[in-house]
Amino acid sequence: MAGARGSGGAVPRPFTKMSGAGNDFLVFGSRVGVGPIEAETIRRLCRRGTGVGADGVLFVTASSPGRVTAAYYNADGGEARFCANGTRCAARFAALRLEASSILDVETGWGAVGAKVHADGRVTLRLPAPVGPTSPAPTFDPHEQLLERSGAAVSVGVPHLVVFTSGRTPVDELDLPALAPRLRFHPALPEGANVHFVEAEGRSRLKLRSWERGVEGETLSCGSGAVATAVVAALAGRATPPVALRTRSGEELVVDFRLEGDAATDVTLTGDARITFEGTWNEELL
Repeated sequence: MAGARGSGGAVPRPFTKMSGAGNDFLVFGSRVGVGPIEAETIRRLCRRGTGVGADGVLFVTASSPGRVTAAYYNADGGEARFCANGTRCAARFAALRLEASSILDVETGWGAVGAKVHADGRVTLRLPAPVGPTSPAPTFDPHEQLLERSGAAVSVGVPHLVVFTSGRTPVDELDLPALAPRLRFHPALPEGANVHFVEAEGRSRLKLRSWERGVEGETLSCGSGAVATAVVAALAGRATPPVALRTRSGEELVVDFRLEGDAATDVTLTGDARITFEGTWNEELL
């Protein structure tokens, strides 16, 4: 992109690399206006192999000890309203690096999300709105025999599609690059969706694999997808909260809530949010 090489726009050089249950992010402790140059820098930073590598970027700033703002951008440089694992990482980053309180509100594009940073590195989010199915259940072609014939569309700040396996093949053995893109762009979902493939491991224990928009590939974890999956499972009578979800990384996320009719209220998400390393990116990346 013209003008990007050697500048990077307003993206700061120092960064903190964080992981939320395997979802990895580059975190910057400043507010940045993202135009075409910055979006290209984000794409290059997130690219694995030639960049630092990440599922997305967070710009985190504190307005008071109890309130911070987290702007989230996917690996493709596009802004997203909400990323649950990213918000957990933003909360812990703020508590460790910005002198924020361990109990705080994180302002996201979806709204203010309550967060509690635990001493052991876990973070619990309290979501700002009820969660439930948002449209008629999308259906799939008969040849999709590895999956159930319909899924559930759910919004958790961003759109999700939850699909249970048919039981013929373990979720770990599914060929997501062959299955997921068709569902990610399902015609019943005008905005597209993150797609989650689910297998029950026991009562209130689920195994989850996620294919995310903006990454256009499988990620090791998706926090808002875990919330969507847990709520769908409970509404279908397949789980009772709290629901534990084992992600592709092997890390576990726990979703708790109360069912009221066809929606979940008082929704919380708990999981790890760890700093993996800190560094400074070099202009040769551009």
